[in-house]
Amino acid sequence: MNEEKILYIHLLGGFSLEYNEEEIVLGRNTTAKFVQLLQLIWLRADKGISKNQIVRELYDTDDLSNPNNSFNNLIFQMRKQMVAAGLPKADYIVKSGKVYIPDPEFPVRIDVADFREMIRMAREADTQEGKKEFYQQAYDLYRGELLPELMTRTWVVSDATHLRQDFDECVLWLGEYARGRNEFDDMFRIYEKAARIYPDNDWQAYQIDALICKEDYRTAYDLYDRTVRRYSDEMGLPPSDKMLENYRRMSQRLISPESRITEIQSSLQEDPFTGAYYCSYPSFIDIYHVLERNMEREGYSVFLQLCTLLDYEGKPIANREKLEKRSDTLKSCIGASLRRGDIYTKYSASQYLILLVGASREGCDVVAARISRRLKEAEGNKAAVSYSNVSLADLSRL
Repeated sequence: MNEEKILYIHLLGGFSLEYNEEEIVLGRNTTAKFVQLLQLIWLRADKGISKNQIVRELYDTDDLSNPNNSFNNLIFQMRKQMVAAGLPKADYIVKSGKVYIPDPEFPVRIDVADFREMIRMAREADTQEGKKEFYQQAYDLYRGELLPELMTRTWVVSDATHLRQDFDECVLWLGEYARGRNEFDDMFRIYEKAARIYPDNDWQAYQIDALICKEDYRTAYDLYDRTVRRYSDEMGLPPSDKMLENYRRMSQRLISPESRITEIQSSLQEDPFTGAYYCSYPSFIDIYHVLERNMEREGYSVFLQLCTLLDYEGKPIANREKLEKRSDTLKSCIGASLRRGDIYTKYSASQYLILLVGASREGCDVVAARISRRLKEAEGNKAAVSYSNVSLADLSRL
């Protein structure tokens, strides 16, 4: 066997094999048991794994009458399929003491093992330059989530969590390193990859941070606006504290002194301006603060109303698909039930906040009844809403 030929094994971002500069395909079913056997052995290459644990992990939902026979058949099938795929005849998996490990006679390079080694070396490096080198290599190796096609398997979930944490550590360190050297383009690219792999983990807030450092406030605000709307509309989540802090920083710097007042007014004009005003949660916060400051001087009242979506039994809606659908319906009902001067926003997957300007407590009840009536017309008895009201004047005295 030519020892210079190495089997490159990619488990991060999807499973693939490369041997002698050619891609190796192990049949059409990438989640076959013999493929999972190889992946499990390669994933635990540093420590090995016992036969009992292998059988438990691979057959945890199956009723095996003869586990040993199933395991031996799986080994035989695996070796046969490896040769059929164009690889040399070899054991690929061998027993070492009480555990199974990759065949040391057949050279392999496993991206997960290399990634973990780079993280370890970065932590132990004595200099910033050394840490940068190893963290950068780990960052480059991380192509995505561990074995996403098997992300529900218990043996994948545990390792995927630890690997993600190591990747987070790597990204944060490299981002801060770039910030310290005023390399803001690199800082943005580092966070951009993290946001692409994990779009729901608030990495966009770090991208925005990099854009603010570059003083590219317009691009930063555009990214902020898209992200906040997606978090609100798709996941029903309010912006994170870091996202809100970015918003405050941008708001102080988003100025265009060279623009004429007519140009500014044109860009601010709402088109069309019919119905109540719907906005993102951070914008709602700013509007709240402005109204709170002005209501005493102007002599008008403002009430904050919280609408919580429930099922027909008055309980939270557990089914995510139904919750999203009925939440959208509730949004439409609220918008159609308010006046043009009222403001509302989505606070969570099942809750909306409303600012009722110039309203009374009785007026709040009228609005609530109007919303409930429209929701009943749209959803029948499938959904209901609970309400709570508080005057901004009462809140300001607390």
